[in-house]
Amino acid sequence: MLAWWICGVWAVCGAVAYGGLVSRLPQSGGEYLFLSRFVHPAIGFLAGWISVVAGFTAPIAASALGAATYALGQQDDELIWSTRAVAASLIAVATVCHLAGLAFGARVQNAIVGAKLSLLFIGVAYAYLFMPSTSWQGMPTNNVAGSWWPEDLSAWTVLAGSMSWIALSYTGFNAAIYVAGESQNARKNVPAAMVLATLLVTSLYLLVNYVFVYAPKPETIENQGRIATIVAEALGGPGLEMATRITIVLSMTSSVFAMLLAGPRVYYRMAEDRVLPSLFLAGGKYPAAAILVQATLSLVVVLNADLLSLLKYLGLTLSACGALAVSSLWWVRSKLPDEAGLKWWESASLVVYLGITACILWASRQTHAGEFNAMVLTFALGLIVYMIGLGWQRRKSSPYIS
Repeated sequence: MLAWWICGVWAVCGAVAYGGLVSRLPQSGGEYLFLSRFVHPAIGFLAGWISVVAGFTAPIAASALGAATYALGQQDDELIWSTRAVAASLIAVATVCHLAGLAFGARVQNAIVGAKLSLLFIGVAYAYLFMPSTSWQGMPTNNVAGSWWPEDLSAWTVLAGSMSWIALSYTGFNAAIYVAGESQNARKNVPAAMVLATLLVTSLYLLVNYVFVYAPKPETIENQGRIATIVAEALGGPGLEMATRITIVLSMTSSVFAMLLAGPRVYYRMAEDRVLPSLFLAGGKYPAAAILVQATLSLVVVLNADLLSLLKYLGLTLSACGALAVSSLWWVRSKLPDEAGLKWWESASLVVYLGITACILWASRQTHAGEFNAMVLTFALGLIVYMIGLGWQRRKSSPYIS
């Protein structure tokens, strides 16, 4: 619970910091836009590269696979062909909805989110209002002196390393920045939407995870991968277990829709800046070609990837990329002298967000070095691709080279 609290603070601070960015540059493009405009085109390209590889392609695949796993009631971690087929079908449906236009795709997304939140609220209300106190069988663990607070550096390292998984659950608090250019009154509405939504999601996460930790007997959830359904069945029988599965499927489905909406806007902006092929501009102001490319890349990952490895890698990579973007707030005043300087709460949020991210990355290097090294390799490859592309552009524009 301490890890979920800390990551909740991290996400809210991130939402405030991202709100500071979009209130000063209310355009679509996400981290690529802010870093390329405020810091350097190379750093902006690196963020765009991360978006292509890890920011959207892999998370779309992971969410689709997760939704398919729970929809089919799969019990083991090995992905079978039917799971991959259902995941691929989900991505195809989301693609068709978004190709029908922003308004239609947004309406479908809002409907899914509404159903998901309704089920979550019902589940939380049932647990807190109708379950007798004797049903909370994990509560004795809450009375063990000192058990909730890490007592040494080794324990803090384990805690911070596990926060990379939890940070991935919070990732998405900044999703509104990717469509800021298509939003009404983006300077005010987008920051407010991010902060309010993040506060709501954080509250739900804390309430739900409190049930997961303290309602069941500890031995029934220890080292288990499907804790949500195990807890639901223990507390409310098959009916609550089914409702929980549906809620999880809707949650992951809404993630697929949200990221398939946001990702192509980044590629469209990069193509406008000529750091990606003009193919991504096809479709006019609506990024239809970029949506198709994004869906295709995600389908390739769905058919080939391992879900657990994806999740470990994504938590680290997206946290690092978010820290890069948030740090660009320090350059806003020098690049946009007519804009107001940072408010005190924006500066405080920036420091807290970067500090917690640094702890997560440091601890993850100790606890799962393989995924940490994969993250570093992804960033390095992005810089290499940028340098190759820059050299090719210079060669093409040089009057002395045919």
